[in-house]
Amino acid sequence: MKYSISALSRKTGLSIHTLRYYEKEGLLRYVERTESGRRVYGEASMGCLLGVLCMKQAGMTLPQIKAFMDVTIEGVSTLPKRLEMMENAREQLKKLKDAVDRGLQLADFFIGGCRNAMEALENGADPEAAFPYITRDGIIEFPFQLTEDGRLEPDTPPEDFEVSVSRRRKTKPQPKNKI
Repeated sequence: MKYSISALSRKTGLSIHTLRYYEKEGLLRYVERTESGRRVYGEASMGCLLGVLCMKQAGMTLPQIKAFMDVTIEGVSTLPKRLEMMENAREQLKKLKDAVDRGLQLADFFIGGCRNAMEALENGADPEAAFPYITRDGIIEFPFQLTEDGRLEPDTPPEDFEVSVSRRRKTKPQPKNKI
C-alpha cells in the first residue's frame, strides 16, 4: 500500500512537519517521489518509520536512532555495536523508571499523610499531629533526605507514623490546641 504524506500523518498521528523532519534527518528512509515531486510512502518506508517509533519508545534519542540505523546498514558485523546501543538506551529507561518510582513514593507519602490529617480532623484530633511533616508553619520536618546525586531517598519515619494509601491510620482524639 502507498501513502501520501497527509495519509501517513493521519495513520501514524505524526505531523507532516515531523515526517518531513525525520526524512531530512535520514531517519525516514525509502521515500519515493512522484513525477511532480510529491512524497509517496510504501511498505519499506512504513517499516522504517515504525522502527524509528519503536526505538524512540525504547528511550533512544533521534541522533541515537540515526546512528543505530547507520550502523545497521553496515551489516551483521555491527551487531555488537547495536547491542551496546540498545543496552545504553535500556539503562537510560531504567533510570527514568527509578525516578518515576521515587516520585510515586513521594506522592503516596503525601496522599497518605493528607488522609491521616483529614481523618484526625474528622475525629476531633489535631491534623498536624497526624501528619507532622507539613504544618501551618510550613515544612518543619521531612522524612526524606537528599543524596549526593540529587535524588530524594526515604529517611526512616518515626515508628508510630504510618502512611498508607490503602489503609487509614487510626488516631486517638486529642484536645485541640488553642491559638
